[in-house]
Amino acid sequence: MPETVSAARIANGATTANRAATPGISFADVVTAEFGLLYQQQLANRLDAASERHLLVWRAPQALIVGRRDSHLPDFSQTVDRLRDEGWPVLIRRSGGTACPVSRGTLQIALARIVVPKVTIETAYMELAGFISTVLKSYGLEAEIGENPNAFCPGRYDISVNGRKIAGLSQHWRRCNGHATATTAATLVVDHDREQLAHIVNLFYQSAGGQAQCSVCAIGDVRSALQQPSLSGKSLTDDVRKRIEAIWSEAQS
Repeated sequence: MPETVSAARIANGATTANRAATPGISFADVVTAEFGLLYQQQLANRLDAASERHLLVWRAPQALIVGRRDSHLPDFSQTVDRLRDEGWPVLIRRSGGTACPVSRGTLQIALARIVVPKVTIETAYMELAGFISTVLKSYGLEAEIGENPNAFCPGRYDISVNGRKIAGLSQHWRRCNGHATATTAATLVVDHDREQLAHIVNLFYQSAGGQAQCSVCAIGDVRSALQQPSLSGKSLTDDVRKRIEAIWSEAQS
């Protein structure tokens, strides 16, 4: 992917893209996950001395986003074709980690910040993990932060509820506008068939020649954790987005 993508090209890929009333946060529904990933990867361009942090929340049709290491698996190219035929285009992100499925039932949450003194890889991860934990707590859900090895894209800053992973984080650092910046990104599973998510991750690795596996028992979602049938699908995703904005606004005041 190119290092610089025009704002016009990104905007053309969004069905809706707007800054919220609260400073420092934007929302986007995009026509493909590729546009969402481009939007996220260029988020640091918004930062300057007067605006040290910006939060982006986006939603896209289903896709599998993989780390660069996955692109070196022996049968990667053939697997990309196979998953595209299955309706799951494969995209490569700049940040680390392994395969992570996204869909309309997930929210992508990215926090870009200028690296100031005392900001480290760990503190940048905990900044976003703590924010998502606060959003979950507003529903009465207690988040656990730590690696869930049997889930998709396992890492030290996985977020689980009742032992099931509902969010995974990755991070990318770059220089932008004369500043070192860190963009920490998360996939939050709000309401999606867990068996399908595990299946597509396992199909990717089995087909590409990788060793990673994903257990459906290790994956959760916000809807299942809430056990409230009245909140599901788009209504629940929209509610989560509203709470994200409210909690971000409160943190800025």
